[in-house]
Parts: sequence; structure tokens; C-alpha cells
Amino acid sequence: MAQGYEKLLEEIEARVPHLEPGDLPGLEADGALIVDVRRPEEYAQGHIPGAVNLARDKLEAQIEEHLERPHQPVVVYCGGRGRSTLAGWALAEMGVNVRVLHGGLAAWKARQEKT
Repeated sequence: MAQGYEKLLEEIEARVPHLEPGDLPGLEADGALIVDVRRPEEYAQGHIPGAVNLARDKLEAQIEEHLERPHQPVVVYCGGRGRSTLAGWALAEMGVNVRVLHGGLAAWKARQEKT
């Protein structure tokens, strides 16, 4: 029997490291690659400055082209939760030093409005 999408996301979230929006500047200072996994048209409507757009359907095939060094920290995000959680899981399985931005672009924007 299928376990359902929400259950799958919860299980992956328990295994893949997450990062709070307020912790992003510190990881950026350490040379992290910030990856927006949304579709190009979503990225064009707004994204985190400095983020590269590797849409979820191309991510695994293209990530290595963007890594500057082995074990470079990578932060993935989407609009909220789903795509980035799945992306983080896939990259972790590939051995990438990945974290998922908790709450995605929406949480990052909310934090920007507070500061």
C-alpha cells in the first residue's frame, strides 16, 4: 500500500539536514551553492540573490557542473517544501553535502521583511 506524499516528505525531512532562513548568510559566506529547484518561469518571478536555477527535473544531471569543489555545501529551496525536500534527498543519496532551506522561498522572504 502506498504511504502517501505527506508521509514520504515527513520521513525524508527526518533524514535530510535542514537550514533555517536566518542561517543562510553564514553558509553563503562559507561558499555554499544556493540552488532554486523551481521551474525557470518561477525563478524569473523572484529568487534568492545569487541562487542558480536548476529545475527539479534537471537537478541530478546538472548539479556537478555547478560544484566548485568536493563537499561544497549546497542549499536547495523551492516555493515552500515539497520539491526541495525531494531534491535534498536525491542529492544526499548522490553524496552531495546538501541542506534544505526550511520553508523555502516563502520563509526566506518573510525573514527579509522582518529585518
